[in-house]
Amino acid sequence: MIRLRHLIPTALLINLSVAGAIVLSLAVSAPAQGRKAGRSESKAERKDKKETEKADLKDEKGRRKEDPKALKEERKEDRKDLKDVRKDLNGDRKADLKDEKEGRKAKVEVVRERRKEDLKDLKEERKEDKKDLKEERKDLKEDRKARSKAQKERKN
Repeated sequence: MIRLRHLIPTALLINLSVAGAIVLSLAVSAPAQGRKAGRSESKAERKDKKETEKADLKDEKGRRKEDPKALKEERKEDRKDLKDVRKDLNGDRKADLKDEKEGRKAKVEVVRERRKEDLKDLKEERKEDKKDLKEERKDLKEDRKARSKAQKERKN
């Protein structure tokens, strides 16, 4: 046997031993031929599993059909809510505008009243000024008359 060993190169022996180890590891890890993984269940169990999957698919399909209806209803409610919110906002805005308008009117009224009072005061002042002017003119006339009388008397 020692003679045969000299005839076969050592590299070939190493390769053969590695190849054998690989084949053994594959044989151990792979399932038995003709059997698939997960086939340990009975026919009845597989049938039940299939039926439940079918029922689940059917339920999911039904839910998908109901989803658009539910979404449609939700959107309808959302639009209604939006309309209500817009109505409230419009009402608030109208009330604010009305209050603002009334405030402006009140300010205008206050300004008008002040102007009326100012005009009254001006008229009264003018009347007083006219009276004062009349009195001053009268006084000036009387002074002129008195002067002219005094001058006439001096001349005479």
